Amino acid sequence: MQFLSFFIKQNKMNASMVCGNSSSESTDNSSDEDSGNHDALPGTSAAAARGKSAAATTSRKKQKVAWKTVKQENSAKDVPVWQGALPDFDAISLPIDYFRDFVDADLLDSIVEHSNLYCAQQNPTHALKLDPNELEQFIGTVVYMSVFHLPRSRMYWSSECRVSQVADIMSRSRWEEIKHFIHFCDNMAPNNGDKLFKVRSLIDSLLPKFQALPQDQMLSIDEQMVPFKGRSSLKQYIPKKPYKWGYKIFVLCDTKGLVHSFDIFSGKTDPAPGQPDIGESGNVVLKLARVIHGTVNHLLYFDEWFSSLDLFVALANKGIPALGTVRENCLQGCTFSTDTEMKKKGRGTFEEQEAVVDGVEVRAVKWFDNRGVVVASTFASAQPVSSVEKWDRRLKQNVSVECPSIISLYNKFVGGVDALDALIAQYRIHIRSKKYYHRLFFHFVDMVIVNSWLLYRRDCESLCVPRKLQKDFNISLSESICEVLKQMRQQRLHHQQIPKYIKQKIGL
Repeated sequence: MQFLSFFIKQNKMNASMVCGNSSSESTDNSSDEDSGNHDALPGTSAAAARGKSAAATTSRKKQKVAWKTVKQENSAKDVPVWQGALPDFDAISLPIDYFRDFVDADLLDSIVEHSNLYCAQQNPTHALKLDPNELEQFIGTVVYMSVFHLPRSRMYWSSECRVSQVADIMSRSRWEEIKHFIHFCDNMAPNNGDKLFKVRSLIDSLLPKFQALPQDQMLSIDEQMVPFKGRSSLKQYIPKKPYKWGYKIFVLCDTKGLVHSFDIFSGKTDPAPGQPDIGESGNVVLKLARVIHGTVNHLLYFDEWFSSLDLFVALANKGIPALGTVRENCLQGCTFSTDTEMKKKGRGTFEEQEAVVDGVEVRAVKWFDNRGVVVASTFASAQPVSSVEKWDRRLKQNVSVECPSIISLYNKFVGGVDALDALIAQYRIHIRSKKYYHRLFFHFVDMVIVNSWLLYRRDCESLCVPRKLQKDFNISLSESICEVLKQMRQQRLHHQQIPKYIKQKIGL
């Protein structure tokens, strides 16, 4: 029964987000429940801005958008030319240098401070005595574990399948102690109702570094699942994902999977400051798109969960051309032939319509392959049409099918988050824990390693230098972290073994 009630609640939440059709009344009610009494701030500018944007959105939904059929002769739109460029690189850095650009000394010091504090709060008679070097060693062993993939963490120290790269770096008891007490916040500090306060310091440290990375022209937004089945109010259920249970993260990345921004779903997505309220799914896109420069023709791709006319208009006003699949009922006043009618005309049949919404031209194309799919864009069109090879189940062979340009662009550039998921899945850190913030921390480490490898690969390609495989990169990163610190520890042990009177003679 608990599973059924959770599933029904999740479906209701997803239905309210689609097309940004959440009513202003329900938004006001939920905000009152979340943050208490809002009547004390009746005339704030933020509330006034949200009211105006909600009124504009409501009036547009009441108005009927005028759509017209596009004649295919000379109807092609020119794809915007990118005005930016990626920076040139003079040399290839070591894997550990890419990693430390994200996990820097300030972040390590913060984790060490909060971990030692948490240990003292839990057991005042015991001191963890964790330092940044030992924390890096712990992270290095975890990265090693992601490569070897033994079923249980204790097996790395067992006599039957001992892994020296892990067991020689740190004892099992010390490793488990660090894992138990690793922490990222002060539990005694007020959290102000922040559901993510346990990992807020991690987010505040990593997010600006991701946002500062040079961006390619093609960018995409999609949701990502962090697998987790423990108890947590943040846990989501999405049946179509490979990992159905876990935390949902909205990610902005390029076509190769390089992360530029992210937002962890924690229940309700309010509009970003200065942005219109176009519904929860649209608010997510506008929040992530704040880091996109609107003057160099970056092109943004997303799927039907985010798409709406209000979103296309809002992005166009920011100078960001967009393209995405969309549900027909989210295109007010736009009608296409049914799938049954298009099926009679054969595979590759398509229809194109256009409308001007608040001064922004939007093209919508319905293409029928095995079923109908609708795609809308503020920069692309159906022309030019190309041919693609598709499998025919009746003929048992590939056949040539006409494919509009807008469909080809979507299929080519929308899969950035899927590429990121594939790279993380190859060497994901599988460390069992009942603490939800542990799962998010290890996922952030995975995300940092993938970003580091993609930046390394980009540098190698720009300098025409052979590159390492992802596995070799991860191993090299682990070796660099663990070996340097292992040598430092051996030197300290060596100095401790020298008699005191000899140290005084040689000046140690």
